[in-house]
Amino acid sequence: MNKNVLIGIVLIALAGAGYYQFSMKPAQEAAATAAADAKAAEEAAAKAAEEAAAAAKKVADDAAAAAAAAPAPAATETAPATTETAPAATDAMAALDPANFDAAKVNAMIDASALDAALKTTLKAGVDAAAVDPTKVVEALAAVKTAMGM
Repeated sequence: MNKNVLIGIVLIALAGAGYYQFSMKPAQEAAATAAADAKAAEEAAAKAAEEAAAAAKKVADDAAAAAAAAPAPAATETAPATTETAPAATDAMAALDPANFDAAKVNAMIDASALDAALKTTLKAGVDAAAVDPTKVVEALAAVKTAMGM
């Protein structure tokens, strides 16, 4: 065979190997790193959810123990407070119903919540966008419900 043909074949093979090494391999490594990061984030979220559930259970257990240990007059005094809370919860659910959508009420509910400022801003922007575009109402209200744990 001709010496020039062999050199050409070697150069083509080296070019293909270089292309793989400098173009394909970094992309594959980046994809593998992203997948590992996503899995770590998912595991962290699951752990945080478990910790939150455990904390909520502890608070509920402590509240139940405190209610059981409280004297009878204190129990009758707290009954009106729970009946006052029920209408507030009903009002919140009514405000978060897509059929009764009122951006001002939902924004006021977001402002009154204990959420952090950045999340409040994001949620209010979604609600304001839903006020302009009715197709976004269900999506915005679902985000608000999720953030408030409803």
